[in-house]
Amino acid sequence: MSELNNFLCFSMRAAMKKIDRNLSARLEGQGVSIPQSFILLVLLEDDGMTLKEIGNRTFIDSSSMTVLVDKLEKDGLVERQLDPQDRRAIRVFITSSGRQVADEIKQIAYQFNSELYDLVGEGNQKEFVHGINNIVNAWE
Repeated sequence: MSELNNFLCFSMRAAMKKIDRNLSARLEGQGVSIPQSFILLVLLEDDGMTLKEIGNRTFIDSSSMTVLVDKLEKDGLVERQLDPQDRRAIRVFITSSGRQVADEIKQIAYQFNSELYDLVGEGNQKEFVHGINNIVNAWE
């Protein structure tokens, strides 16, 4: 057994690599990446956010956000509009095509989430989620 396996961060990274690979394959049919799917899901929930607001909710860096939204806009899934109250701000809105894709993504995400919960095991789910949330919230 490799000594790397003794480090929780290594195991978590290995798990995320497999999760990314598996989820990416499932999203391929919708023509979006995992980060793009997060953007669409956030806009489905709260349309008309700024790039910064979307980035804060999805943990996507601002340097990546522009490229991701450019691609979504090129594909007709979102559109940018100037904020009438603040001409410096640009808001992103999901289009009807984007809504349709986001609804499909949502179904894929629910199915994938269910499979992940099954892999964690029924008796471990609550503690696992609690531990993950502790890690996410520990380093702001």
